[in-house]
Amino acid sequence: MKNYFKILGISLAAILISCDPDSQEQFDNVNGQTAVAFAQTSIETSVPTEGKTITLPVTVTTISTESRSFNVSVSEADDANAITLGNVVIPANTYEGTIDISIDFDQIGGNDGDVRTALIQITPSEGATAYNEIATVSYFREIVCNDVILTINTDSFASETGFQILDDMQNVVYELVAGQLADGVQTVTEDIFLEDGCYTAVITDTFGDGQVDQNVTGDFTITCSIITYATGGGAFGPRQEVPFCVNQ
Repeated sequence: MKNYFKILGISLAAILISCDPDSQEQFDNVNGQTAVAFAQTSIETSVPTEGKTITLPVTVTTISTESRSFNVSVSEADDANAITLGNVVIPANTYEGTIDISIDFDQIGGNDGDVRTALIQITPSEGATAYNEIATVSYFREIVCNDVILTINTDSFASETGFQILDDMQNVVYELVAGQLADGVQTVTEDIFLEDGCYTAVITDTFGDGQVDQNVTGDFTITCSIITYATGGGAFGPRQEVPFCVNQ
């Protein structure tokens, strides 16, 4: 019991000491050391053909009656020529500022769908320090694709297969008339330009059992680059409609 009260007394003393204002280190937001940081250290974005500018927030730990600026640079990048940096400016009497990062679509390398990366580093001014000083910008080309490829894999009775692409006004943009193909399993490919907009892919089977027989199941796809706009086929009966949109 005596040990218990001894321990309790030591704990209370420690609490009283910790509550003494003179025992605590006071944070000085005016004259203390300035620390600058990215408030957001990662972002992922798609870049349209006209390019894109993104804005990242930056914070400092002290306040000033004058505006302040900090240096930023690209420390690493898959496409250094694609990245243009603005200035980091902290307005007077605030703790927050921003930096604009512009990305040039035409300077992005790699293939469609590849995610590219740039590391943006903030450098503190003399007498200041930094934390969270690296921001990772992940970006990729926005894919705008109008030159589609239609692929039809038939079943054994290819002569029964018909195919259409209709626009949103039900106009026929492309047509493969049933009976145009000879019987036998085959693959048909067509290069078709489709304007931006919405369409319906229509596959038909004159026998009424779809793209399927005892040995083969057929299908179709409409693709562009890495995008699959539409797919269908199989045992759909006499007709199957698949709506899809291009660059919407």
